Amino acid sequence: MTEEKNNFKAILIMAAIGSYLLWSAGAAIPLLRLDLEISRTLASAHNIAVGLSAPLGARLAVPLITRYGREWVLRAMLLFMFVGVLALVTAPTILITVPAVGCAAFSQTIVNSISLAQISHDSAPSMRRMMIQTGIQALVGATAILLISASLYLGYGWRSPIVLGAIILTPVSLYSIWRVKFITPESDTSRSPTAPRAARETKIVAYGVINSILEVGIGFWALDLLVSRNAPVALGALGSAILSYGIATGRLSMAFFQPSSQIVIRFATSSLIIGILIICIFEDSILTMAGLTIAALGISPLFGLGAFRVSEGFTHADYRISRYMMGTAFSYGFAPFALAIIFDNYGYVIGYGSLLPFAIGGYLMWRVNGPEK
Repeated sequence: MTEEKNNFKAILIMAAIGSYLLWSAGAAIPLLRLDLEISRTLASAHNIAVGLSAPLGARLAVPLITRYGREWVLRAMLLFMFVGVLALVTAPTILITVPAVGCAAFSQTIVNSISLAQISHDSAPSMRRMMIQTGIQALVGATAILLISASLYLGYGWRSPIVLGAIILTPVSLYSIWRVKFITPESDTSRSPTAPRAARETKIVAYGVINSILEVGIGFWALDLLVSRNAPVALGALGSAILSYGIATGRLSMAFFQPSSQIVIRFATSSLIIGILIICIFEDSILTMAGLTIAALGISPLFGLGAFRVSEGFTHADYRISRYMMGTAFSYGFAPFALAIIFDNYGYVIGYGSLLPFAIGGYLMWRVNGPEK
């Protein structure tokens, strides 16, 4: 196996384990809400912490790796994520769980920024590898949610799969870093003529914002949506896992078939619109699950496609991807909070219907963020 393939395999392992931790922590927030008997709006205080800490992580990714190197930054971030996830699921009060989820999100954002930048330097088609990485991450994350659903169904609660996963998988992830030959940090990117100027940088951040609004908007409250439409909690968790598997299937299919980016973005936009309309028109829980699955196929390529789009044909990928991650991280934190307010006051139909303009906006932002001709 070549050095480059060894690199990619090790990065896949590391990123996938991080996704197990973060996706399971994300699934824990609606379950925490049910345990603590608090409103969606109050439970979304966790997402405010994510909305503040994750963009900070994206902003600090380049300075940190320039000063300390990718390897040691990754080691530190994986340990911070481990501590944050354990604190989230074991602490008895929201005053502890809120900063805990912020710590985990800060760490995972830096891990994703570094791994995507590393992949963008490979000689293989970078969009294919980005789809493989994000697809494997979604597959592992969906498995985490599935294990939570099974644990709930068997009466063991939802915390056990998260705690055991954190204890078992974190050492594996730390070990995989030894196998990566990291690229040299790009120096002084802020002064580089190829680094984004203010207007270009704003477009990159906005693109990340819109893509993440769509991904989080469809998936984050899916369990809560299904439960509100008379699905049992365990079945709702299963539906959330199926949705996540739909995201993984879409990403891995794109990696396998390697369609052009134009086809990918058109497929994504169409699937999003159809899925959202089904969710808004039909109240039945089975049809709702069908709408969520179709929408999941639509959101599946957005993150990887966006990372490829902003780095395709550009040098200094660390800088550009960190700005894209700032946008995605911001929405990952604040979109669930904003939607929770809408859901609590106006219902799910209005909340999911409000995502339709973002589906169109995502297509428009894809068009303006490509390489200059």
